[in-house]
Amino acid sequence: MSSSAWPPELKAWVQQCLSKATASNKDAVNAELKQILFKAHADGTIKTTDWNKVELNSLKAQTQRTTHVPLPPRINITTTSFGPPQPAPPVQAQASTSFNPSNYLSSSAAGGPSTSATSEKKKKKKKNDGTAKSSAFPTPYHFTSSAEEQEALARRAARFQKPAASSSSSIAGGVDRWFGGADADDSLNGLGMVPGQVGKRKMRGKNGLGYTGEEVTEVDPNVIDWDKHTIRGTSTRLEKSYLRLTSEPNPADVRPLHILQQTLQLLKRKWKDNHNYAYALDQFKSMRQDLTVQRIKNDFTVEVYEIHARIALEAKDLGEYNQCQTMLRQLYELGIKGHPQEFLSYRIMYLLHTRNRSDMATLLAQLTQTEKSDPGVKHALDVHAALATSNYVRFFRLFGTAPNMSGYIMDHFVERERIAALAIMSKGYMTLTLTHITTTLAFDSEEETDAFLQAHDAAIYVQQPSTHGTNNHWKPIKPVPLLERIWDCRKAHAACAAGISKYRVVDLKGQVD
Repeated sequence: MSSSAWPPELKAWVQQCLSKATASNKDAVNAELKQILFKAHADGTIKTTDWNKVELNSLKAQTQRTTHVPLPPRINITTTSFGPPQPAPPVQAQASTSFNPSNYLSSSAAGGPSTSATSEKKKKKKKNDGTAKSSAFPTPYHFTSSAEEQEALARRAARFQKPAASSSSSIAGGVDRWFGGADADDSLNGLGMVPGQVGKRKMRGKNGLGYTGEEVTEVDPNVIDWDKHTIRGTSTRLEKSYLRLTSEPNPADVRPLHILQQTLQLLKRKWKDNHNYAYALDQFKSMRQDLTVQRIKNDFTVEVYEIHARIALEAKDLGEYNQCQTMLRQLYELGIKGHPQEFLSYRIMYLLHTRNRSDMATLLAQLTQTEKSDPGVKHALDVHAALATSNYVRFFRLFGTAPNMSGYIMDHFVERERIAALAIMSKGYMTLTLTHITTTLAFDSEEETDAFLQAHDAAIYVQQPSTHGTNNHWKPIKPVPLLERIWDCRKAHAACAAGISKYRVVDLKGQVD
């Protein structure tokens, strides 16, 4: 039924009903108007009904509720606190709509006509002066006044919820929506909108991607609808080189999810066979790019980033590992399954490597008891405690028992801790055997220990007494075997202290978080 087919009397009646609707009964008015108009439309009595005589039950209930004044209970003079009547007591200064106890007292108890007249004059005087005090009686005596105030407050609150427009234009807009105006809903010819909802549009939620299928109110029209711009790839190539995007991606060059799953299996096999990190890096970055442009965030996405992070750790590429770690943190926060405890331990190790004390303090404060009980996380926390207390003996023991791939991260800062431990040892001992240093600092062999000392100009050993006779001056002296060498701690201390300065700056390649 078009908007012009509705009779003017019906439009005027609906507008009148909408103007009387308040925040407390607008839902009831809305439902009753629907029922009446649908019934009249079905019966064909829209043009024959005298709409001026039709009344809504929801509005009738409102009228009865706001106009009914209950009778106060009988007051026993002996139990009340009024006592003998006094000229114009403050408690009697009330508005005309309030209960006045003196009107219900007998003339003899009230002090006669003269006292009543004097009281009325003083009441009028105080009312005009605006100095009347609030009554100390309970709320039921002011039922009418309280109800009106509540309705006024409700109308005022509803007015601030409407768009910036006059009340007449809002009501007119509501009537237009009722009778199939330009903004009316397609279903039910726009029925379902009351003046408090004018200006709000409803949208049907999108299934998937975090949205439900229920009808929700549109939040902000200025927010970009990324679902409209999301592409779906059509490429069937398993291998594709990584190229940085400089324009909008072409769906013909993007691989869909099922092709990416096949690509991952291919890359896993090739990595086990060849260990070609340059090829693996190029292919994994290409996979991550295809997942990003298609906004795919699921268990497969987590698997891709976890595998790439492990391969990067094995190849000692902390830059790529850190990029994968940053994305994994976001995916874990979305509730996607993976191995969050394992990569939490890696993150603690990474923060120890970068000496990021602020992020470390924040992370430690957020750890739960369940996370602390995980073996990998517990090992990382023990490493943190060993470094915080300069307990180098415990640190290198933990280095030898690192679980999962934590040892790959510790490899990046173990030399820094070795030179720091040597500085402490050279200050506390006079001499130490090279074998003791090898065992304590977790070197693989005495040759590796000697090479490390040579690199830091700290390979200073105690000269052994010559075992040759006095007649063998021309015979070349054989070097002392490494197993028998003794490190001169006092002479090497300066070189160890200077070597610490080489590790003051941490290389943060790929740092993105």
